[in-house]
Parts: sequence; C-alpha cells; structure tokens
Amino acid sequence: MAAALPQKTVRFKNEAKFTDKTKSTLASLIQMGFSKHRAEKAIAVTGDRGPQIAADWLLSHCNDSTLDQKTCQEYILYLCPVGPLQKQLADYFEKTRVQCGWNGAHAYFPHITLCHFFKAEDSKIPYLTKALNKLQEKLLKAPGHLELEFFSQVNFIGLLVQKCYYDFLEEIVADYAEEIRKVGVTMDPRRQQLHMTLAYQYSKDQHERLLRYAKEIDLNSDVKWEFRLYSRDPRAGECEVREVTRSYSSNNEDELELVEGDHVLADPIELSNSKNGWCKGISTLTGSVGMFRIGCTMRTSETSTWTLHKSLMVVPATNMYNGLSEGDYDNLWVGEQDDIYNKLLKNKKSEENQNIPREPRCLFVMRHGERCDFALGRDWVDSCFNSAGRYSRINLNLPKNMLKRKNYLDFIKDCPLTEVGKLQARLTGEGLRDASVNLSHLYVSPALRCIQTAHEIVTALGLNLKICIEPSLFEWLGWYQLGLPIWFTPDELIDHGYAVDRNYISYMVPTQLYLDETVEHFYSRCADFTRYILKKHEHEDVCNILIVGHAGSLDVCTRQLLGKAPRSVGGFHEILPYVPCCSMCCCVEDPLTKKWRMKEPPVPPITHVANKKYNWKTLI
Repeated sequence: MAAALPQKTVRFKNEAKFTDKTKSTLASLIQMGFSKHRAEKAIAVTGDRGPQIAADWLLSHCNDSTLDQKTCQEYILYLCPVGPLQKQLADYFEKTRVQCGWNGAHAYFPHITLCHFFKAEDSKIPYLTKALNKLQEKLLKAPGHLELEFFSQVNFIGLLVQKCYYDFLEEIVADYAEEIRKVGVTMDPRRQQLHMTLAYQYSKDQHERLLRYAKEIDLNSDVKWEFRLYSRDPRAGECEVREVTRSYSSNNEDELELVEGDHVLADPIELSNSKNGWCKGISTLTGSVGMFRIGCTMRTSETSTWTLHKSLMVVPATNMYNGLSEGDYDNLWVGEQDDIYNKLLKNKKSEENQNIPREPRCLFVMRHGERCDFALGRDWVDSCFNSAGRYSRINLNLPKNMLKRKNYLDFIKDCPLTEVGKLQARLTGEGLRDASVNLSHLYVSPALRCIQTAHEIVTALGLNLKICIEPSLFEWLGWYQLGLPIWFTPDELIDHGYAVDRNYISYMVPTQLYLDETVEHFYSRCADFTRYILKKHEHEDVCNILIVGHAGSLDVCTRQLLGKAPRSVGGFHEILPYVPCCSMCCCVEDPLTKKWRMKEPPVPPITHVANKKYNWKTLI
C-alpha cells in the first residue's frame, strides 16, 4: 500500500528561514528524481513540512490524474479562537449537528473569514508565508479585546466583530494583499461585516432551537486569537467531504480502496441520488477516483482536509511581552533597555519551547470495578431492599450507604460497585499516580459502576478532573433487549458528590441508542466516539485521555484505531472473559506518523482470590 499522507496541520519552527527551507526541500525532491512541477505541488499541498513528507505524498498520489496538471491550491485567511471560548464553540457545533441536523456552518470549524479564497501558483508558496511574517509586529499591537455580539435573522445565526477590531483586521488584510500582489498573486479582502457564523442553511423550524443553544455560549470566556493561512484542494469547495469510518478493500478496478481516516470528495447531488449505496468519489489520501461505499463513510467538515501553512498569534498591545509598553518595545531595537531585552528574550525562549515536539498522546481504556450483581448474585436487590425500598447491608462487600434513587428496582439494570470494586478502582488510581500519569480528560459510560470507578480513580490521583458522561460508551445493547437502564442524571450525581461536568455536551444522547444493534454497530459506535475525542483534543500540548467503560470497551474503542477490522460476534464474546475488573489498555500515538499502537499499560494488573459466599452455619 502507498505511504499514507501524514497530518497536514503544522506550525513552523524557523519562520525567518522559510524561503531557504523551501529551496532546500525542492532541491532534495528534485535530487530524489521528482520533477520540479511535482515537487512544488507536493510542497504546497503538505505545507512544506520537509522533503520526506512531500515525497510520501507524491508516492501515495502516483495514480492521481491531476498530478501533472497546472492546478492551483486555493488559499484563505482565517482568524481562529483558541482556548475556553473555542471549546464552547466546538461543543456547540457538535451539539447542533447531533440534535438539529447538518447545516452549512458544520462544514467548517469556528472562525472569522478575513478574505475570499484566492489562488496562487505552487511556486509562490514561500512568498505567501513570508508576506505573513511581515504582519507580525502589527499583530502584536492589536486594539485590546476582540468583542463579539449575537446577530440573527432568517436562516442565519452568528457573532459580529465590533467596529474597532473590524478596522484593525481590515488594515492587516489590506497590507497582506498588497504584499502578495508584488509577486503576482491577487487577493480580494472581504467586503462585508466581519463575523463568525454559528448556523446557516437550516430549516426554519430549527431557528429558535439553534438560537437558544447559541445564547448558552459565554462570549466573555477566555480566548486567544490566531491569524492563519490555510489552503485547500479547489475541488473541495464543490463537493461534500466524507470521512472514512470503516476500511474497505476494493474488489473491482473502478472501486476506491477505503482506509480509515481518509477523506473522500463526492458530488452532493450524486450522493443524494444514489440508490445502491455507491457513489463516485476522490480519495484525498491517494488522489484516486472511483466508486466508494457510502456506508463506510460519514459526512464531515470540509476544513478537515485543509492544510495550515502559517499561524500568528494576535496580542493586544497592553499584554504583549509580559506587560511591555509600546515604547519599551520600540526601544528594544536601539539597545536602550537591557532589562527589557532580557524580558523579551525570556518570553521568546518560552515561545520556542512551545515548538518543541509535544509528548505522544495516550489513550487509556479500562473496565469498571467489581459490581454487586456479579459478586453477590442477580437477586441481590431482593435481598437488600424491603418492599418499601429500605436498604439493609447484608454483606460487608455491599456499599456502606446506598445511593438514593426514585425506584430502587432501577439498581437491577444499573448496579453499583461493591466495596472491593471501589478498592480496585482506588488502587488503579494510585497506580496511575505512582506512574506519574497526568490525565487531561475523562470520559465515562453512564452506568453507575463506571461513574463510581472514575470517581475513585480521580480521588486517588488527587486531580480536579471533571467526569464527562458519554452515552455512546455504554456496553453492547444486545444484552438489553427489554430496554435500557434508567441512569442517574448529571444533576443527581452531582448531588451525591460526584465531580460530573454538567456543561459537557455528549457525542450521543440516550435516545440515539437503538436496542437491535449488532456487534459490528457496537464497534462502530465506540470507534466513532474515540475518533471524535482524539480529533477534538488533537492540538493540546498534553493529552492523556482515560475512558472508563465495560469489558468490551478495551477492544471496541481501540481496535479500529489500530487499523484492525471489528471482531465477529463469536470473536467479541471470546475476549470478554480475559478482561477482569479494572483491566486497562494503553494506546500511544507517534507524533510524526500519527499512527497509533498498543503498549504496556503504566499500571500493573490487580489479582486476588475470589471469596465465595460464606455461611457460618456450615460450622454447626
């Protein structure tokens, strides 16, 4: 199989020498035997990440019919939020997509568009980024805080940029347009009120609901802004972008081979008119054209296929360089303020440290601790509760205090941990602590036993980490033909002392779980969520994610991430006995290739002899 195209988004370490770097990459590719035209195209498409990545792209696109055509990438300038506000916006986009259906805003990530798309020859890429470098000083003197305000009308909901910032950004974009015009590239600045689109192209009956969700966004949340240059394949703007969620090996010459994580460009009309589940598409991984199985893909944002070429931070003048005034900044360059220079040097070193390759991302998946019904029998509820619902602790392994719920019979399908189960979870948390594992995110099945396991782990770690309850992590629904459990609500759990994130917007809601799902659907459900959270947190410096689920979770959340197909029904049931309580697996990502592999967990297993039920009368 051809080499896979690595992740496109990148920030450069040495911006000042970009032109020299590009020449070096170009020379290396030509020395490898590639033509100048192909080499320049590869450099443009991959964001000039070096000769090896460009060569990999060329090798993977050996069957791309457009490789030798004089087509140009399309470029655009975005202003993008970073930080807590960006997280709220991303959660809003996901929530509205799931609960209100797809609308035009979902084709992009949250942003403010600064210009129209413009084209540039591949040979002009160094000049586009060099021109952006010249804006650095102005971007360090932004006019205070960028303020946004809600605006809506029929079929549109958005956030408007206030006047002072509009003028500032308009001037920046005009300067950039003038710079690239010198090398023959024409760009038209945006001629309308700058804004961030939250929703458009939706049915009228969804307007009030979308607006209500939008008003829940706290516009005063902390945020930083980045000035970014992106490029895209010009065909992407005319197509619907589909992400491959399930691999498929082609059987005929006219079929596309689908690789999980690839994106396919397809005509939206052909997609809607398809009667046999097949459609013609273009693989962004290989550039090949062929028929593909629509069911192996899902609609996704167009921006997931874009390339980030350059990113500059926008800094208010009053905040730049740890409180330096504008006058101090100017004096730096005439050598009048040694102490200020030292401050700036320290700040720059801090920025350089941010460009050091981050630690590999880790995904931990574990099973919950011992549950009451498995330890004491499925009739434990009848033995512990009287007809009035009063609880009696008939075994020391039962919880000392039972949580209150509307109907105690709900414990039959949603049972708690035993005391041993809590100890197992606590020991696992201590193991993570002793291994210096710094968890950054915690996603948990809505089952009570999973939430209690997560609670014990967080307590043992001593972390102020919120529990995100995710229905898509619940176990296989083939075991629940008579109906789903009635789970505790987030508010009820918070009242019981569990650190649940009330503001978390789940990937799925319980009503989206269907009881007749197959094991294959179960694998897809959990794999889709895993891909979602990894994508959601892909730009974080420290990213150690823990999923607390069920025995099957260790396989269904990781198997497709590792490039393997879902197991059969028989294969799935065969592995379950080998996953005892609080078992854990660990997947780690290679920062360069973006490939995931399984490694030994940082926590050793828990082994103890099972205590059979003791009856003192046997001694009589």
